[in-house]
Amino acid sequence: MKVFYSLKQVKNNTQPSAVTIGVFDGVHLGHQRLIRQAIKCAKKFNGKSVVITFKGHPALYPGRKAGLSFIKSDAAKLRRLNKCGVDEVLILDFAGIREMEARDFVEKVLVRALKARCVVVGRDFTFGRGGAGKPKLLGELGKKYGFKIIVPPDLLFKGKRVSSTLIRQYLKKGDLRTVEKMLGRPYAIFGRVVRGKHAGFDFPTANLKLAYGDTPARGVWAVRVVHRTGKYLGAANIGNAPTIKNLKDPLLEVHILGFNKNIYGDYLRVVFLERLRREKKFKNREELLAQVKKDIKYINEKYAKKAVK
Repeated sequence: MKVFYSLKQVKNNTQPSAVTIGVFDGVHLGHQRLIRQAIKCAKKFNGKSVVITFKGHPALYPGRKAGLSFIKSDAAKLRRLNKCGVDEVLILDFAGIREMEARDFVEKVLVRALKARCVVVGRDFTFGRGGAGKPKLLGELGKKYGFKIIVPPDLLFKGKRVSSTLIRQYLKKGDLRTVEKMLGRPYAIFGRVVRGKHAGFDFPTANLKLAYGDTPARGVWAVRVVHRTGKYLGAANIGNAPTIKNLKDPLLEVHILGFNKNIYGDYLRVVFLERLRREKKFKNREELLAQVKKDIKYINEKYAKKAVK
């Protein structure tokens, strides 16, 4: 998969393309449907499949929603798009194109730069300055410039449209079973182990800084940890560790069961299995230690035989 970060990098493109456009945060099943349709369309005319996505989010700009955070990092999104089988990804800086008129976006980006012959978008897709462009306008411009537009029906889960917004809501609740059904895969966090505060606690942890905003609800989780040396069972805490560390920013701390290696700088994939309890401030270290022992006992009894497969 090739990745481009500006229109200049694709200016010499001559191969026709099938394009789908969006933020694609989380690359959930609804996104995957659009991508599969674009790939299918590209094969019909021996073209390439292209995903246009953005650095930044339309909702983060003045006059739009405030406080939005992402389900996944940009790096995670690219890994997932690569697994989907996309030929190319064009990442545009939203700040640089937000004032572009809808017709100019179609002409300069879709027609001139990408030689689009097929454009696949969701029903609620908007483009151009102020979100003035809608699928109807895109269809009209498609007739003018020679590309067809495909708008697949919404993908529904329990009567609700699968969306990044809905997934964020379930993440905050800690309902990962529902999140996983909409993502089409287990929810996991991938990150590098960093040095944390050495609090002298009986259960050493691998600390991962959270590279994006929306994570599972804070608290203690049973997890499966994937390291280059293998798969392990673990107990994880998402939060500020109020009893001992009282951190300013939330951290993902993972105690890997039966593991005693120096892994600073290594990458871990932490797959979430079950939320055990909310994060709380205990009266003292001894009370916290007793609860952690109970958590680990529960995790071992329930997951030891199946979680590391």
